[in-house]
Amino acid sequence: MQTNLLLTPTTLRTIDQQIEKLLRDLGNPSPPLNLDQVRALLKLDRRYYSSLDDSWLREKIHQMTVAGKQVVSRPSLMLTVVKNLRLKGVLLADRRRILLDQELPEPKQRWAEAHEIVHDVVPWHEGIAHGDPEMTLRLGCQDQIEAEANYGAGRLLFLGKRFDEMVVAGPVDFAALQSLHKAYGNTMTTTLWRIVELSLYASFGLVTAHPRDVDSSSEAIRYFIRSPKFAAEFATVTAAGLFSEVKRRCYGRRGPIGHGDFVLIDGRGEAYEFRFESFFNGHDALTLGKRVAPRNLSVMGAAVS
Repeated sequence: MQTNLLLTPTTLRTIDQQIEKLLRDLGNPSPPLNLDQVRALLKLDRRYYSSLDDSWLREKIHQMTVAGKQVVSRPSLMLTVVKNLRLKGVLLADRRRILLDQELPEPKQRWAEAHEIVHDVVPWHEGIAHGDPEMTLRLGCQDQIEAEANYGAGRLLFLGKRFDEMVVAGPVDFAALQSLHKAYGNTMTTTLWRIVELSLYASFGLVTAHPRDVDSSSEAIRYFIRSPKFAAEFATVTAAGLFSEVKRRCYGRRGPIGHGDFVLIDGRGEAYEFRFESFFNGHDALTLGKRVAPRNLSVMGAAVS
């Protein structure tokens, strides 16, 4: 994930080890991961609260870290904290309890729960209560602690090395994305992110508004995901340039909304052909692209910058 850019190899390795141990203790389960079984193993309880209901304030919360910063408050003031910070997930470590905002859309609850579980599993997150607003649950969150929890959530929900091996051995296309999305029970957005992150090819992903609903890339682009090879070889290619090419080839409103080929210039000034597919899931337009030929294509039209 792009959040990996904030995390050292030692941190990534330690989180991987914690997740692999957890999966081994679960018997190396097949997908989709059952979070009820994870909570049972860790002796965690899950409950829901409403930001419109103060009954959950009866929990004895004396210390909480929100987005990596400490918030100290009397329990009677916690509703104000929740409303002001728009908390969507809370881990009460001392009470062995995860609280999720019941107003959070169901597809996002799975990610939020895994995020709180990782706070409990990572050793240096231990001993404090974590409160996470929606912004820290986003895949591209740039806060150190939340980047660690999001990285671990991805490793947990996609079953660690099992998913890595499937992606590396398979094709990088939308058919694979949809198959893995269904098999692992995770959202298409998180699946797209993981496929691109693990790709051995020069691949990219975009999570945007529907190309037909916006006039400029500045208001459309939510995430720009790059495989290690793409980041190294096509460092000057921008999300805005890619989105413009996608927008030009967009033809649909829902489901598959566009596909096609265009040319990108690498860091040495050489042109290469890329192929993309775009899909609109009702919330985001997801675009997956990869280089389809290693040969120089200097004779093929204008290139994306």
